[in-house]
Amino acid sequence: MTAFGIVTTVGICMFALSLLSALVLILRTKDFLTRTVLSDMVFYSMIAIYLIWVLNNPTSIAFEIALLAAVLGGVLPTLSMARIISKGRR
Repeated sequence: MTAFGIVTTVGICMFALSLLSALVLILRTKDFLTRTVLSDMVFYSMIAIYLIWVLNNPTSIAFEIALLAAVLGGVLPTLSMARIISKGRR
């Protein structure tokens, strides 16, 4: 394994730990605002794990998936979180 492979493996492990800790906090907390923020953390962790994985395993559709995740990860969760925090009021 190359040094780059080791670094990416460590990065994936760190993001996996943060993903698991966010999932545990989602299950333990009762506050819906905290769950909303943690759900974004889970989504962004999954995107980061995929992007690091793509560095070692190039695919033909990797760029399109990353672009779609950036659009969906930047716009839609922000709008939905705002609706959840404001309890549906406009």
